Amino acid sequence: MTAKTPHRPSILEIARQAGVSAATVSRAFNQPELLRPETRAHIDAVAQRIGFRPNRVGRSLRAGRTRTIGLLLPTLANPVFADCFEGAEQYARAAGYSVMMGITSYDPSVESECVQALIDHQIDGLILTVGNPARNATLRALDQAGMPHILAYNETSTHPFVSVDNKAAAQDLVAHLSALGHKLITFISGPLIASDRARRRLQGARACAKALGLPPIPHWVMPAHTESSSPMLSDMLAQPHAPSALFCSNDLLAISVTAQLAALGIRVPDDVAVCGFDGVSIGALMTPPLTTVAQPSREIGATACALLLANLQGRTPESVRLPHRIVNGGTAISFSSPSKRKLRP
Repeated sequence: MTAKTPHRPSILEIARQAGVSAATVSRAFNQPELLRPETRAHIDAVAQRIGFRPNRVGRSLRAGRTRTIGLLLPTLANPVFADCFEGAEQYARAAGYSVMMGITSYDPSVESECVQALIDHQIDGLILTVGNPARNATLRALDQAGMPHILAYNETSTHPFVSVDNKAAAQDLVAHLSALGHKLITFISGPLIASDRARRRLQGARACAKALGLPPIPHWVMPAHTESSSPMLSDMLAQPHAPSALFCSNDLLAISVTAQLAALGIRVPDDVAVCGFDGVSIGALMTPPLTTVAQPSREIGATACALLLANLQGRTPESVRLPHRIVNGGTAISFSSPSKRKLRP
């Protein structure tokens, strides 16, 4: 016995039950801004009651757009990028767009492959975070393809972006540490080639130290951006002029550093202060809570999406810097003189 094809309600049925013309129903789904809010709400209620779903694929083909944007991020394991995704996706969904994701794992070759795959799926535009926007092959490819795009977190003069001012934020954190009495500050990050954000934060930290007359800030490079090396920390703190404060380029790295210091018998903040950058929610759950620079990641995602959709409507894209703030947690306290550190063998 042949299965019956499910009945799909049409706009004619909606029009009849809503007491409006078929053209008005069509406008409700294709040009809702042309209708009064109460008319749209009435048509939506009738459509939901009879189980009508608009054919978005057919509509997109007719319009020459898919109403889908791409979102390319290094990872979702870092809550910063997960929050950015939520902000962008929620804004896009409210505007009637879908989001297609790509994850690069900080790998430039994967970055290029993901962008090409998203373009092949006929996205209308793209929000992305790259390792380094300078001389970036992915951004050149987007320019050549004429693909509208907005950078998230990256800062550059050649492409529109949404970010905080990483240099200024790092300067504020070093000034905060200096006000607490810290003079010997070390910056810790992963490889700078994979993160222009870490590079800008290092530049800001060093500029502030110089302006305040502090000793130059050393830079220790960990094997990864979010995981520290216990042997490197041990070597760092065993030096004659060991730092009293560690400025980590991101919160996950700061959390890793704090855990490994505890294993070495180093107390945070009594023996050494540890600070991060990002303001991830898990930092507030630490004991003591993490001192950090908080950036509004959900707002970064939502703002990038708003700029991209405005660009798709013909507006010239612009760059936006959102405000940051210093979270004065318990991992950095007033410092007067170094205590005796006893590292475990």
